[in-house]
Amino acid sequence: MIEPVIWLLYAAVLYVSIFSLLVFLEKGKLRQEVEWLDQWPGITLVIPAYNEEESIAMTIESALAVNYPEDKLKIIVVDDGSQDRTSEIAEEYTDDKRVELVQQDNQGKGGALNTGLEKCETEFMACVDADSRLEEDSIKNIVSKFEDGTAAIASAMKVYSPQNVLQKMQWLEYIVGIFMRNILGLINAIYVTPGPLSVYRADVLREVGGFDEDSLVEDQEICFRLQKHHWKVDHSRSGEVYTIAPENLKEYYHQRKRWYRGSAENMLKYREMILNKDYGDFGLFALPQNIITSLLSVAVLLLTVYITVQPLTGVVSDFITLGFQAFNLSGLPSSLAELTTLIYWSVLNARYVTILMLGALFSISFLIAYLASEHTEEKLTKMGLIPTFIYLAWYVFFTGFVWMVVLVDMITDAERTW
Repeated sequence: MIEPVIWLLYAAVLYVSIFSLLVFLEKGKLRQEVEWLDQWPGITLVIPAYNEEESIAMTIESALAVNYPEDKLKIIVVDDGSQDRTSEIAEEYTDDKRVELVQQDNQGKGGALNTGLEKCETEFMACVDADSRLEEDSIKNIVSKFEDGTAAIASAMKVYSPQNVLQKMQWLEYIVGIFMRNILGLINAIYVTPGPLSVYRADVLREVGGFDEDSLVEDQEICFRLQKHHWKVDHSRSGEVYTIAPENLKEYYHQRKRWYRGSAENMLKYREMILNKDYGDFGLFALPQNIITSLLSVAVLLLTVYITVQPLTGVVSDFITLGFQAFNLSGLPSSLAELTTLIYWSVLNARYVTILMLGALFSISFLIAYLASEHTEEKLTKMGLIPTFIYLAWYVFFTGFVWMVVLVDMITDAERTW
């Protein structure tokens, strides 16, 4: 019963990985120069903020420092009912004619973005999270990628100043995310425009109804809606933005729980797009791949628990029946040589195909991580070997656990929390 499931896991992961690599080899480039426009269109950076007194100054200052014509740049800070000094700090920057502060009762991030959209008078609108830091050329690099039929462009999101092992692990996760989003962009299959920085055509946002104020992940929901209306969503490798990552496991868990539940709700909301050829590779590959990898992470977790616990049940059963006689130590190797021989024959007796499959999975995972580091011009082991190992060995189990919690919450109709 277990073996077919394991083979299914192997096959699904290999298919997704190999398909992604083939797309990159056929259409992608590790690095690509950006050709800037001769004339720059107007753009409004909307910064929705709720209790962001610790980071709002950094975000506004980075927005003011971007390399973009001053007469074409507008910055709107929407304070969404903050209970701290967010408005007070943002007010200090309104002496600059480019900065406007809007205060409103709490409506959620989607509501704050819609307020910014209402006030946007430029051709383009950018969503900038209030804990983000823009790179100097990020806006020019993103705007330069717009073509006819393109409604939105996602940025290259990186972790800002990672300090501990968890943040350094997320640094690698985001690097791989940039690479994979680039591949999805090659086949118009991007399914999320990240909140830290994404740029949209303002008139298209209005045409499709603005941001969903009830969604837990409004940045993904709007991307699904744009895809449903057959607009192209692209990705800018050089449109870099840095975001503050969760610094402890509790924050990380709650962030991912919100992301995954919001994602599951979007899958249900747009289920008619799944495996629907009318939506191209977005419907035929991106959405099924998202569902499969999510369910696989749960399956891997449960299988690992089963494989680990199942032998213990026999030991417990023998102990109940035989008492301490169940722990017969006479069969243990008595020397290092005997232990080495035992390990050798255990490996030799393992299924060669299973070993090859595991080797293939590891090799592809390493290759994707390496290509991601080259694509983003970052050293793979920049943050050290421990965060890299944790990402490769632990991440799938954590993801599986969170998805399992989310699925239980949705089945039991548990309260949705931000």
